[in-house]
Amino acid sequence: MNVKLATLVVVSSACLAAASTAGASRAAQVCPTFKQGKLTYHLETLGTRWTCTSAKSWVAKLSGDSARVVSRNVPLTNGPRGYHCFAIAGSHGHATNGTCFAGTLKFPGTGFAWISS
Repeated sequence: MNVKLATLVVVSSACLAAASTAGASRAAQVCPTFKQGKLTYHLETLGTRWTCTSAKSWVAKLSGDSARVVSRNVPLTNGPRGYHCFAIAGSHGHATNGTCFAGTLKFPGTGFAWISS
């Protein structure tokens, strides 16, 4: 009986360890940089709904949006459905730094952010 109990404890511990490791891979993450044109983009995901690949495709699209250079927190209207997207314009008038998130500005739930260099 003790052997069965010990085996159950070992198997349960292994399952919990595997589950906690699997969950960590879907958490927020800092993504590899990528280059588009003359700029290098640094990207990170927030929450659990975004992968680096899916966020990168949106950043590539949104970074081409026009944004007035004198403006801060320019709303971007063509981001993912249900997300609030804002950007800061670079010197060439495009959304070179920004964020898209679900939830509120005070309590963002999930999304992604990018800066350029």
